[in-house]
Amino acid sequence: MGSFQLEDFAAGWIGGAASVIVGYPLDTVKTRLQAGVGYGNTFSCIRMVYKKESVFGFFKGMSFPLASIAVYNSVVFGVFSNTQRFLSQHHSREPEAGPPRNLSDLILASMVAGVVSVGLGTPVDLIKIRLQMQTQPFRESKRPGCLGGASCA
Repeated sequence: MGSFQLEDFAAGWIGGAASVIVGYPLDTVKTRLQAGVGYGNTFSCIRMVYKKESVFGFFKGMSFPLASIAVYNSVVFGVFSNTQRFLSQHHSREPEAGPPRNLSDLILASMVAGVVSVGLGTPVDLIKIRLQMQTQPFRESKRPGCLGGASCA
């Protein structure tokens, strides 16, 4: 992997992780409202999630998208740039064809990257949504093997 690709990978992971961390609480609210579970409006949903599940309720299911964002971004952007490079080389018939790109190449590369994006993103989104819809509050875990006696607190 060249340094440029490594920088792209790192930038994709950092940017993707930042977007997940910042936008995730609102995504959780949006998911809950879309499910139509009787939250009423946005502010009612925020209040209920906070009241019943604490601030951690807004971050349920975040670990999987956060862990997979680096792979997702690097694959999607890699497919996009490699498709553009392939099309550029195909048009010019030169092994290392450079920047001259046209709109149709950009559209085709975007479509190919979009198909890959949906293929990778759909399973991640399904897992994330199922985790976001869990409305049980977080509980402190007890010691393994403890059946709930006074010494298990």
